[in-house]
Amino acid sequence: MTYVTKLKLTFLTPGPLACLVFLAVLTIFSCPAGADNGGVIALQYPPDKVVKEFGLLNVSLSVPAGSADRITVRDNDREIITIVPDEKFECFAVPLVLGMNEIRIIAERDGSGVYDTVFHAYLRSDLEARYRTAPEGFRKDYFHDGAYPQCAECHILVPREHDKKPVSPDSFIAERFDKDTVISVTSTCYSCHRKMASYYPYVHGPVAVWSCLSCHEVSSTPKYAVKKPDTDVCFTCHVDQKNNWAGKKVTHGPVTLGNCAICHSPHAAPYPFNLYKATWDLCVNCHAEKGSGKHVLGDSFSTAGHPTRGKADPVKIGKELTCASCHDPHASNYPHLWAFDVDSIFELCRKCHYDK
Repeated sequence: MTYVTKLKLTFLTPGPLACLVFLAVLTIFSCPAGADNGGVIALQYPPDKVVKEFGLLNVSLSVPAGSADRITVRDNDREIITIVPDEKFECFAVPLVLGMNEIRIIAERDGSGVYDTVFHAYLRSDLEARYRTAPEGFRKDYFHDGAYPQCAECHILVPREHDKKPVSPDSFIAERFDKDTVISVTSTCYSCHRKMASYYPYVHGPVAVWSCLSCHEVSSTPKYAVKKPDTDVCFTCHVDQKNNWAGKKVTHGPVTLGNCAICHSPHAAPYPFNLYKATWDLCVNCHAEKGSGKHVLGDSFSTAGHPTRGKADPVKIGKELTCASCHDPHASNYPHLWAFDVDSIFELCRKCHYDK
C-alpha cells in the first residue's frame, strides 16, 4: 500500500481557505492509490499465524467500490485465485498445503498496485509427525467464538431451526433433491463453507446435505466443536461398523483410540472412503518400514520380497493390490489384522496362490 507520509505546503498568507486546501490535499494523499471516496482495502479474516486442520481456508477481504479492478491471491508463490471484485466484501477459499502457507493478496487498479498484504496459515495433521505441531506463535482461531460484525452484514452466523436436521443417515437420502437451490436457503453454514463440498471429489454424507449439526454441537466450547474421541460421533451413524469391530479380537491402533479422523476426513477428501491419501501411501505413512518393497518375504527366504502395490489384486477383481488386500485396516479376529479367515501366513498365501 502506497502512502504519502510527508507533505510540505507553503502559503504566503495563512487563512481559512489555505487551511481547507491543505486538508483536501492531505486527504487525497493519505488514501491508497486508486481508492474512491477514501475507501481502503483491508483483510477482514483470517488473522495472521492461524492454525487449520482442514485443507481450505476461508478469506474475507473488504474491497470498497472502485478501489480495485483485479485481485490476485498466491500461496507459497503459486497463483491460486484471480478475482474481478464486484462486491463490498470478497470472500473466497484458499486450498492449503500441509505445513506452512504464506498467502499473499495483491490488488491492482488500472494496472497499478493499490494493496499488497501477506499472512500465514499452518495446516497441521495428526497423520504426519512433521506437521503435528505448529510453529511457535501460531494458534487456532475459533471464528464462531469471535466478534466479526462485518461478516454479519451478509451472513447469518447462528443456526436456525431447519439447520437442526435428524442424525439418521436415512434422512440424508431423502434430501438429495435440487441441492444447489434448496440447501443454499436452508443451511446457514452453506454460504461460507460451500467450497468444502465441491473442492474434493469424495464428500462425507452429512456434508453433502449440509447436516453440519449432526456432528458439530451448538452448545460446545469452543462453539461447534465435535465430541472426542471421534467414535462418539462416528458410531452414531456407522452403527454396523461399531457392532462388527466391537466383537473382534484385534483392532488397528486408530480404531482402538477412537481416532477415525486420523485417516478419514470428516468433511471431504481426494480419495475413496474419505481417505487423506491413497491406501498404500496412507499405510506406509505410519508403517514406513513396510514401504521398502521387501515386506512379507524380503526378510526371510526371498530377497525379492512380495509386492504391495503396482499389481492387480487377485481376489478383489478390478482393484489394485494394496496393504488392505491382506490386512483389514480396522479390526480382525486373526493375527496381524489379516483380512481372511486364516491362522497362519501359509494359509494366507494360498488365498491368492491357491495353485501352489
